[in-house]
Amino acid sequence: MASFSPSDDHGFGSALIRRLRSDDPAALQSILDRYWDRLVAFAHRFVGEAGDPESQVQEALARLWARRHLLDEEGSLKALLYTTVRNLCLDELRRRDRRNRLDGKAPSPTPVRTPWEDVHGAELQRAAATAVARLPARRQEVFRLVREEGLSYHEVARVLELSPQTVANHMSLAMADLRTALKPFLPSSQPRSVEGSRASPSRDLRGGEIPLG
Repeated sequence: MASFSPSDDHGFGSALIRRLRSDDPAALQSILDRYWDRLVAFAHRFVGEAGDPESQVQEALARLWARRHLLDEEGSLKALLYTTVRNLCLDELRRRDRRNRLDGKAPSPTPVRTPWEDVHGAELQRAAATAVARLPARRQEVFRLVREEGLSYHEVARVLELSPQTVANHMSLAMADLRTALKPFLPSSQPRSVEGSRASPSRDLRGGEIPLG
Protein backbone atom coordinates (compact mmCIF):
# COMPACT_ATOMS: atom_id res chain seq x y z
CA MET A 1 0.00 0.00 0.00
CA ALA A 2 1.39 3.37 -1.00
CA SER A 3 2.28 5.84 1.72
CA PHE A 4 1.22 9.48 1.56
CA SER A 5 1.80 12.19 4.11
CA PRO A 6 -1.21 14.04 5.56
CA SER A 7 -0.03 17.27 3.92
CA ASP A 8 0.17 15.53 0.53
CA ASP A 9 -3.35 14.18 0.94
CA HIS A 10 -4.73 17.57 2.00
CA GLY A 11 -3.24 19.41 -0.96
CA PHE A 12 -4.25 16.62 -3.34
CA GLY A 13 -7.78 16.54 -1.91
CA SER A 14 -8.28 20.31 -2.09
CA ALA A 15 -7.22 20.37 -5.73
CA LEU A 16 -9.54 17.49 -6.55
CA ILE A 17 -12.48 19.14 -4.82
CA ARG A 18 -11.94 22.25 -6.94
CA ARG A 19 -11.92 20.08 -10.06
CA LEU A 20 -15.06 18.24 -8.96
CA ARG A 21 -16.87 21.50 -8.30
CA SER A 22 -15.86 22.56 -11.82
CA ASP A 23 -17.58 19.44 -13.24
CA ASP A 24 -14.32 17.76 -14.25
CA PRO A 25 -15.10 14.02 -14.56
CA ALA A 26 -11.39 13.18 -14.79
CA ALA A 27 -11.18 14.13 -11.10
CA LEU A 28 -13.07 10.93 -10.26
CA GLN A 29 -10.43 8.88 -12.07
CA SER A 30 -7.74 10.63 -10.04
CA ILE A 31 -9.61 9.74 -6.85
CA LEU A 32 -9.95 6.15 -8.00
CA ASP A 33 -6.23 5.90 -8.77
CA ARG A 34 -5.29 7.28 -5.37
CA TYR A 35 -7.83 5.72 -3.02
CA TRP A 36 -9.56 2.74 -4.67
CA ASP A 37 -7.46 -0.09 -3.24
CA ARG A 38 -7.39 1.40 0.26
CA LEU A 39 -11.14 2.05 0.31
CA VAL A 40 -11.99 -1.43 -0.99
CA ALA A 41 -9.80 -3.01 1.69
CA PHE A 42 -11.46 -0.79 4.30
CA ALA A 43 -14.95 -1.78 3.11
CA HIS A 44 -13.97 -5.45 3.00
CA ARG A 45 -13.29 -5.45 6.73
CA PHE A 46 -16.90 -4.46 7.29
CA VAL A 47 -18.87 -6.47 4.75
CA GLY A 48 -16.57 -9.23 3.45
CA GLU A 49 -16.79 -10.59 -0.08
CA ALA A 50 -20.51 -11.32 0.32
CA GLY A 51 -21.13 -7.62 0.85
CA ASP A 52 -19.35 -6.67 -2.39
CA PRO A 53 -16.94 -4.04 -1.04
CA GLU A 54 -16.22 -2.74 -4.55
CA SER A 55 -19.89 -1.81 -4.91
CA GLN A 56 -19.79 0.11 -1.65
CA VAL A 57 -16.83 2.15 -2.89
CA GLN A 58 -18.46 2.70 -6.29
CA GLU A 59 -21.58 4.00 -4.55
CA ALA A 60 -19.47 6.31 -2.40
CA LEU A 61 -17.84 7.77 -5.52
CA ALA A 62 -21.23 8.14 -7.22
CA ARG A 63 -22.53 10.07 -4.21
CA LEU A 64 -19.40 12.22 -4.17
CA TRP A 65 -20.00 13.19 -7.80
CA ALA A 66 -23.71 13.83 -7.22
CA ARG A 67 -22.89 16.20 -4.36
CA ARG A 68 -19.80 17.75 -5.91
CA HIS A 69 -21.13 21.32 -5.90
CA LEU A 70 -21.68 21.11 -2.13
CA LEU A 71 -18.12 20.07 -1.31
CA ASP A 72 -15.97 22.27 0.92
CA GLU A 73 -12.52 22.94 -0.54
CA GLU A 74 -11.13 23.34 2.97
CA GLY A 75 -12.48 19.97 4.11
CA SER A 76 -10.68 16.63 4.03
CA LEU A 77 -11.54 14.63 0.93
CA LYS A 78 -9.99 11.50 2.43
CA ALA A 79 -12.06 11.75 5.61
CA LEU A 80 -15.19 12.31 3.52
CA LEU A 81 -14.49 9.22 1.43
CA TYR A 82 -13.86 7.00 4.46
CA THR A 83 -16.93 8.37 6.24
CA THR A 84 -19.15 7.68 3.22
CA VAL A 85 -17.80 4.17 2.68
CA ARG A 86 -18.13 3.35 6.38
CA ASN A 87 -21.73 4.54 6.51
CA LEU A 88 -22.63 2.58 3.36
CA CYS A 89 -21.07 -0.55 4.83
CA LEU A 90 -22.94 -0.12 8.11
CA ASP A 91 -26.17 0.28 6.15
CA GLU A 92 -25.36 -2.93 4.26
CA LEU A 93 -24.71 -4.79 7.52
CA ARG A 94 -28.04 -3.59 8.93
CA ARG A 95 -29.84 -4.76 5.79
CA ARG A 96 -28.03 -8.10 6.00
CA ASP A 97 -29.04 -8.55 9.63
CA ARG A 98 -32.67 -7.77 8.81
CA ARG A 99 -32.63 -10.35 6.04
CA ASN A 100 -31.03 -12.90 8.34
CA ARG A 101 -33.67 -12.30 11.01
CA LEU A 102 -36.45 -12.74 8.46
CA ASP A 103 -34.81 -15.97 7.27
CA GLY A 104 -34.23 -17.16 10.83
CA LYS A 105 -30.46 -17.01 10.48
CA ALA A 106 -27.97 -15.71 13.02
CA PRO A 107 -26.11 -12.53 12.02
CA SER A 108 -22.85 -13.26 10.27
CA PRO A 109 -19.67 -12.12 12.03
CA THR A 110 -17.86 -9.30 10.29
CA PRO A 111 -14.55 -10.57 8.84
CA VAL A 112 -11.40 -8.81 9.94
CA ARG A 113 -8.43 -8.47 7.64
CA THR A 114 -5.14 -6.71 8.08
CA PRO A 115 -2.86 -5.57 5.24
CA TRP A 116 0.34 -6.10 7.23
CA GLU A 117 3.09 -7.59 5.18
CA ASP A 118 6.67 -8.28 6.38
CA VAL A 119 6.43 -8.37 10.17
CA HIS A 120 9.48 -9.90 11.89
CA GLY A 121 8.48 -13.53 11.55
CA ALA A 122 5.16 -15.27 10.98
CA GLU A 123 4.66 -15.93 14.68
CA LEU A 124 4.91 -12.25 15.59
CA GLN A 125 2.66 -11.35 12.65
CA ARG A 126 -0.02 -13.74 13.89
CA ALA A 127 0.37 -12.47 17.45
CA ALA A 128 0.09 -8.84 16.32
CA ALA A 129 -3.00 -9.52 14.20
CA THR A 130 -4.62 -11.44 17.06
CA ALA A 131 -3.82 -8.68 19.54
CA VAL A 132 -5.41 -6.02 17.31
CA ALA A 133 -8.47 -8.21 16.70
CA ARG A 134 -8.95 -8.52 20.46
CA LEU A 135 -8.99 -4.78 21.08
CA PRO A 136 -12.39 -3.33 22.05
CA ALA A 137 -14.35 -2.51 18.91
CA ARG A 138 -14.02 1.29 18.94
CA ARG A 139 -10.38 1.17 20.05
CA GLN A 140 -9.62 -1.28 17.23
CA GLU A 141 -11.41 0.89 14.68
CA VAL A 142 -9.41 3.96 15.71
CA PHE A 143 -6.14 2.01 15.63
CA ARG A 144 -6.79 0.61 12.15
CA LEU A 145 -7.77 3.98 10.71
CA VAL A 146 -4.64 5.63 12.08
CA ARG A 147 -2.06 2.89 11.58
CA GLU A 148 -3.40 0.98 8.57
CA GLU A 149 -5.27 3.65 6.63
CA GLY A 150 -2.95 6.54 7.49
CA LEU A 151 -5.65 8.96 8.61
CA SER A 152 -4.74 11.79 10.97
CA TYR A 153 -6.39 12.06 14.39
CA HIS A 154 -8.60 14.88 13.10
CA GLU A 155 -9.65 12.83 10.07
CA VAL A 156 -10.46 9.82 12.26
CA ALA A 157 -12.43 12.10 14.56
CA ARG A 158 -14.52 13.22 11.60
CA VAL A 159 -15.07 9.69 10.29
CA LEU A 160 -16.13 8.29 13.67
CA GLU A 161 -17.81 11.47 14.97
CA LEU A 162 -15.49 11.72 17.95
CA SER A 163 -13.31 14.52 19.30
CA PRO A 164 -9.61 14.44 18.36
CA GLN A 165 -8.76 14.05 22.06
CA THR A 166 -10.99 10.97 22.28
CA VAL A 167 -9.20 9.53 19.25
CA ALA A 168 -5.86 10.19 20.93
CA ASN A 169 -7.09 8.51 24.11
CA HIS A 170 -8.20 5.42 22.17
CA MET A 171 -4.81 5.24 20.45
CA SER A 172 -2.96 5.53 23.74
CA LEU A 173 -5.03 2.72 25.24
CA ALA A 174 -4.63 0.59 22.10
CA MET A 175 -0.85 0.98 22.17
CA ALA A 176 -0.75 0.04 25.85
CA ASP A 177 -2.87 -3.05 25.18
CA LEU A 178 -0.69 -4.11 22.26
CA ARG A 179 2.57 -3.58 24.16
CA THR A 180 1.24 -5.88 26.88
CA ALA A 181 0.00 -8.52 24.42
CA LEU A 182 3.22 -8.53 22.37
CA LYS A 183 5.69 -8.25 25.24
CA PRO A 184 6.65 -11.98 25.07
CA PHE A 185 7.60 -11.55 21.40
CA LEU A 186 9.66 -8.37 21.72
CA PRO A 187 13.33 -8.19 22.78
CA SER A 188 13.57 -7.08 26.40
CA SER A 189 16.50 -4.83 25.55
CA GLN A 190 14.33 -2.54 23.45
CA PRO A 191 12.84 0.63 24.98
CA ARG A 192 9.26 0.08 26.10
CA SER A 193 7.85 3.59 26.23
CA VAL A 194 6.05 4.98 23.22
CA GLU A 195 3.68 7.28 25.10
CA GLY A 196 2.44 10.11 22.96
CA SER A 197 3.84 8.44 19.86
CA ARG A 198 2.33 9.56 16.56
CA ALA A 199 4.72 7.50 14.49
CA SER A 200 4.37 6.82 10.83
CA PRO A 201 2.87 3.44 9.85
CA SER A 202 6.41 2.12 9.34
CA ARG A 203 7.22 2.33 13.06
CA ASP A 204 6.57 -0.64 15.31
CA LEU A 205 5.20 -0.60 18.84
CA ARG A 206 8.72 0.03 20.15
CA GLY A 207 9.74 2.60 17.53
CA GLY A 208 11.43 -0.09 15.42
CA GLU A 209 10.67 -1.61 12.05
CA ILE A 210 7.42 -3.59 12.15
CA PRO A 211 5.26 -2.07 9.38
CA LEU A 212 1.69 -1.59 10.60
CA GLY A 213 0.18 -0.09 7.52
